[in-house]
Amino acid sequence: MNEKIASPKLSVIIPVYNVNKYVLLAIDSVINQTVKPFEIIIVNDGSTDNSGDLVEKHYGHLSNVNIIHTINQGLGEARNVGTRAANGDFIYYFDSDDLLELNLIAEFNKQFYKDPDIEIYAFSAESFVDDIVQSDLELQVKLPRYRREIEDTFECGEDAFNALSLKELFFPNAWLYIYKRRIQTQNDLFFKPIIHEDEEFTPRLFFSAGKTVVTDSVFFRRRVRAGSIMQTRRSEKNIIGYIRSIEAVEVISATSHNMISRKNLEQRIINNLINIIQVEKELGETLCAETRKESSKVKNKYHNVLTRMAEINFFSYRVLRFLLRKTRVLTIK
Repeated sequence: MNEKIASPKLSVIIPVYNVNKYVLLAIDSVINQTVKPFEIIIVNDGSTDNSGDLVEKHYGHLSNVNIIHTINQGLGEARNVGTRAANGDFIYYFDSDDLLELNLIAEFNKQFYKDPDIEIYAFSAESFVDDIVQSDLELQVKLPRYRREIEDTFECGEDAFNALSLKELFFPNAWLYIYKRRIQTQNDLFFKPIIHEDEEFTPRLFFSAGKTVVTDSVFFRRRVRAGSIMQTRRSEKNIIGYIRSIEAVEVISATSHNMISRKNLEQRIINNLINIIQVEKELGETLCAETRKESSKVKNKYHNVLTRMAEINFFSYRVLRFLLRKTRVLTIK
């Protein structure tokens, strides 16, 4: 007789900061899942509006909800606080202004019953705009896409990383992954106190993981709104975040013996370097000496045709990048 496999215990961690307009809709999309999570950990990251009061009023009485109030420390540390409080076998980070399809946990459980040794479940997302009007077609077209375009199972996270990277469909956003908590505890995987913390965190997660399942099914709806982290004017902190992400990828690459992996990791470094160049162009000559020094060091180390083009003329870079994608050449030197 086959033993019945117990349902996976999923901890959903939700940092909350000044999102009183959206937070109830967002958390309701977790609360109302057709299969309930093992626990929901809400971390009020020092909100200065009434977000903390709202979550206490609406969810504080629920037995599977743990609400933690902290001083403002940023998204990454709020996730870390929630992770340290978690008791589940799997972790999922959800943003408090977005929406989940109500069958995410049910579909994850189905996959778990097929592959009990799964360590990462990677799915797709779509974007939507707040209060969008039907005639705003131009904005709809420009919305970020997070589609995988593949359905596959990989024996390790590194293989999944390579398959997705070769199609330029590896997305670092933490809300696109459910993962085994053991990976984190055994490898000391926590978020750094930087902007673009996912870019630094997620490659490390993949290169530490075993069996990884990738689906093109859309379970996450990303709200694009004014005032969110990714829609505000960029600053020197963005550059520092990209530099720390490059450093993390360099560590992974230095320990990898897989040439395909190293090539794909190098492309992530180039992508981050392009972002640095773009932010520097936006800011002009306003960087502090230390950040300018670190940026120059990275640029000198990884300069290629693309990065040189981006520094000279960003439109020409975009044209060249488009042509390279069409010919499936990812890097040239």
